[in-house]
Amino acid sequence: MKIRNIIAVLGNLFTILGLFLILPLLISLFQHDTATPAFLFSIAVATGVGLLMQIRKPRNFNIQRWEAMVIVVIGWIGASVIGALPFYFSGYFDGFINALFESVSGFTTTGASILNDIESLPISLLVWRTLTHWIGGMGIIILALVVLPAINISGRNLYSFESSSLANEQITPKIKDTARLLWTVYFILTVSETVLLLVLGLPFFDAVLTAMATIATGGFSPKNASIAAYNNVYVEIVVVIFMILSGINFTLYLRMFQSRKNWRDYSETVYIYFAIMAVASLVIVINLRSHTYNSWSEAIRYGVFQAVSINTTTGFVTTDWDIWQPVAHIVLLILMLVGACPGSTCGAIKNSRIVLLIKSIHRELIQIIHPRVVTTIHFNKRPIDEKTIQNAIVYIGMYLCFWLVASMIVALGGVAPESALIAVATTLGGVGPGIGLFGPIESYAALSVLNKIVLMASMLFGRLEFYSILIVFLPTFWQRAH
Repeated sequence: MKIRNIIAVLGNLFTILGLFLILPLLISLFQHDTATPAFLFSIAVATGVGLLMQIRKPRNFNIQRWEAMVIVVIGWIGASVIGALPFYFSGYFDGFINALFESVSGFTTTGASILNDIESLPISLLVWRTLTHWIGGMGIIILALVVLPAINISGRNLYSFESSSLANEQITPKIKDTARLLWTVYFILTVSETVLLLVLGLPFFDAVLTAMATIATGGFSPKNASIAAYNNVYVEIVVVIFMILSGINFTLYLRMFQSRKNWRDYSETVYIYFAIMAVASLVIVINLRSHTYNSWSEAIRYGVFQAVSINTTTGFVTTDWDIWQPVAHIVLLILMLVGACPGSTCGAIKNSRIVLLIKSIHRELIQIIHPRVVTTIHFNKRPIDEKTIQNAIVYIGMYLCFWLVASMIVALGGVAPESALIAVATTLGGVGPGIGLFGPIESYAALSVLNKIVLMASMLFGRLEFYSILIVFLPTFWQRAH
């Protein structure tokens, strides 16, 4: 393992984050708000540390698997710390742990907040808060590969350890070109939604921040009441459409540009995605019409929006779903765990892994009846190797085990067991708002420091999909790396 490679790449990453902080600084200067010193100090720290780490820069960055894992884990933790600096030094957050919680929630696109009054923050801090979403949505390591083309990095390992293991495709000969194309699609979707929201009458900053949080499937809103604050059904329709688009594998869009036939390679994933969303929406709408709302229009408006918002792990809110019936709550919890497509900006388990698990169970049942039958599992019209199936099943097992263990720790910290289960499910899945104590109109401010740390760990484990973090903490990893 070459430590100089790791330090230099991390230095580049921290420098990039320092440069991103210039945007909210300029807004702060223009608005004459009180956050200017916080941004100046944060920029100085980020760029200063980043440049110092690049003093002894290697001539050629050939990143191996071991180095890539360390870079991804330290990079995400370091980015979260840097992201917390403006929050902390602005004085709007009570203590560094709260500032760090908001930053981790932002970069991991979770959307869980410790703020009780979001609208009290100056525009510059709201911009940085949402910018953490937008940067983290596509991935901070992938961003580094895009904006630093002069650096000769063999980025395949970096790309694979930050992306979903079921969707880290390289669709161009060079990984940097793939990263650029993905960020181009990401940018086009963000601009498109921004324009539509402006046409519908949203103020400029509200439109931009809402669009950035939507495409990142993050859920941070500049309003205390989230999307409900606008009380505009057309705004909600636009947000729903772009949440759905953001829940699809982003490489599908690139494949469609290459050839209209290429979308068929993802057809099963997309069909399942829409089927889960449609069935969940239907169950919730019928339940809401029967028990909560007096009209079908209200049931459809709020039921469909929240089903899409939770399924895509965005976490935007148009109503207080705590008043809904248990049936609707159970459906929302299932959606929190399942998530959308791999290769999207969404969190949770991902629907592809659930499908592989179901097909594996079906195959086992068939083989019990017909022991001599050899069956190959197909997905998206392609045979799936046994290693991929095993990884999917193991991942689901790790996800559920972590959910239960982390929930026990949170419960031991003084939170009711059912609320602990919801808190970990929503942070591990990158959703943000949950049910009950951590519902759509509540915050995470009242939690103890220990529980906030546990939930921050849940966010990072969910975003990086366990393997990179767990492997780095194994003694055998460091023995093998050396």
